[in-house]
Parts: sequence; structure tokens; C-alpha cells
Amino acid sequence: MASQAMQTNAADPPPSRVVVLPVVPVQGESPKRAQAVAQALGYPFLPRVESSTLHLVVGETDAWLVLDGTTVRLQFDSAAMRHRRRGGQNELLGRAIGVKADRQPQVWDATGGLGRDAFVLADLGCGVTVSERVPVLAWLLSAAKSAALVSSYAQVREAAERMSVLAADSRLHRVPEGAVIYLDPMFPERKKAAAVKKEAVLLQRLADTSDDGEDLWQWAWQQPASRIVVKRPVRAPALGTQAPSHSLTGKSVRFDVYVRPSAGVDGQDEGE
Repeated sequence: MASQAMQTNAADPPPSRVVVLPVVPVQGESPKRAQAVAQALGYPFLPRVESSTLHLVVGETDAWLVLDGTTVRLQFDSAAMRHRRRGGQNELLGRAIGVKADRQPQVWDATGGLGRDAFVLADLGCGVTVSERVPVLAWLLSAAKSAALVSSYAQVREAAERMSVLAADSRLHRVPEGAVIYLDPMFPERKKAAAVKKEAVLLQRLADTSDDGEDLWQWAWQQPASRIVVKRPVRAPALGTQAPSHSLTGKSVRFDVYVRPSAGVDGQDEGE
């Protein structure tokens, strides 16, 4: 199981405006679940909205986000996620985290987002705490985990059991000693395919904040972590004031790895 969070006395992170979006039921289905979710999140419940409005659609068994006709679902046993599990990029992510045949470290994903990287790491055998400060994303992550726990795919169920979701800003917490911190801050400059770019715009609308990568890195550096891994665009500068121990580079992203021997890591992997 993933490690539990512990409160820290660190200074509060910079405030950001809370984004409130309407919750809409699926037409033709009972609105009771949508009404309950709206109440739990403190969002307005509306019977319907225009597709151009950012909103959360909640059905009896499913839920998704919509903006300008773009639909974003969190589904860990989807065909796309099952395909990704077989991809080389997952191997690169695992190597950056330090996953080996005899080592599956505890991971603190400080920027949960849609949870895809977190699920890949859980699928590789890591216990993963997924921290997400945007309430609707944290709720969707929890719902996606619950659905994965009863998936027809045994490997999906096993990975979900290794995940825990924390609805909070990581910068208000202290990670367990020796954990690996994973950061995937938003980076507006990254070039994306059209569909992925629309998804990124939706996430940025939800976060409603400027690039907080440097703040996250400073928080991470103060934690008793054995390793910090930062996902960056290939040509983007590294975060923070310390040079990475090494970097692993793929076609579109780079993983900057900061090994912390003083925190008890068992050695440094070779970079590419």
C-alpha cells in the first residue's frame, strides 16, 4: 500500500483562486449521484450546460470533464492505458524513479493530475501516494481508483491496490523518509498534438495558476526523499538550483533525476 501523508510545518504555498465548475447529470440517468458529488465538492448542480462551459458530467457509474467539446476521462483500464503499459516510455519512467527487479520504491506523486504516470508506476510495483490539490481532479482520481479495484483485468486491480489518493497540496505535507518524489509541473511551452493540447488547456483552466514548478521543486528539496524526479519538455531548462544527477530523455519529455545519498538512496543509476 502507498505511504500515508504527514503534516509539515512548512509555510503555506502561494494561494490560487478556487475554480468552481458546474456538475451536470447524464441525460436519461438518475441525477442523484451528480447531486451528491456537487454537494461534496461545493459545486453548483445544473440540469444541463453548454458544451463550451467547463463542467463535470456525472452519471450513475461514470464521470468525465468537458470543455469546448473536449472530453477527459480518468479510466485506468482503458485501451489507451493498457497500450501504454506496454510502451517504452513506461520503461524510461520506471528507470528514472529507480524501479528494478528487486526494488519498487515508495513514490509520492506531488502533481497527480490525471494520474496516468502514477498508475504506470503502481503497475510497475511501486506504492504510490497521488497528491492532487484541485478538488475535482482528486475526486476523479479516487473514482478512477475505485473503478480499477473492480476491473476485469487482474493486473489493473493489483496496481490500484498500490495507490492512495490524497486531496491536498503536497506543499502542505511532509513525505515519508526515503520516498521518491515525482513532479510533473505544468509547462505551457511544451508543444503538443492538438488533442493533447486541448486536454492540457482543460487542466490549466482547472488549476488556475501560473507555473509553480520552482515552488514545487523547492518544497521537494526540503523533504527527506531519496530521489526527486522531474518531468520536463526535452528542451526546457532544469528546475531548481541544483544540477540533476542525471537525465533520461525520450522523444518529447526528459526526466531529470536528483539522487539524494544523504537520504538513504541505495546508489545512482547511470543516465543516458
